[in-house]
Amino acid sequence: MDANPLSRRAFLKGDVTRLPVLPPGVSPSSLERCTGCNRCVERCPTSIIRLIAGVPGVDLAVGECTFCRECLNVCPEPVFDAERFQFDHVAQVSGGCLAAKGVACQSCGEACPAQAIRFRPRIGGPFLPVIETSACTGCGACLQVCPVDAIAIRSLSEVSNG
Repeated sequence: MDANPLSRRAFLKGDVTRLPVLPPGVSPSSLERCTGCNRCVERCPTSIIRLIAGVPGVDLAVGECTFCRECLNVCPEPVFDAERFQFDHVAQVSGGCLAAKGVACQSCGEACPAQAIRFRPRIGGPFLPVIETSACTGCGACLQVCPVDAIAIRSLSEVSNG
């Protein structure tokens, strides 16, 4: 995945010049084993897995990953790693956040199933969201509820390097 955050807007516009957001447990090297059978797409209960250029990618703009493992269970090839069934990204809040602009909003925190988004109090304005990267699963629940598209994803390698 590119080190630049992939916003929901870029994904919806079809900006797939980069490697798509990979499903949990899929690495760029395991992607080479994918035959494009479409079984993971058909079995995903939240319909977030799509075949993009013949390989599975995740569209977090339409829903969140519940980590149900249906994609892993149905895949006939060793594409998904059961031991490392997680995303290689976390959520990131940008400066376009309503709270940063003085408007009270806690939509992302209310939607986060991992409770990885906390709100830091500040004097003279609404609380600001802070994502605890160690708790964030990268599921995408916060992306779809943000009314101003102020949440993107950030690769874990970028988080650990910067």
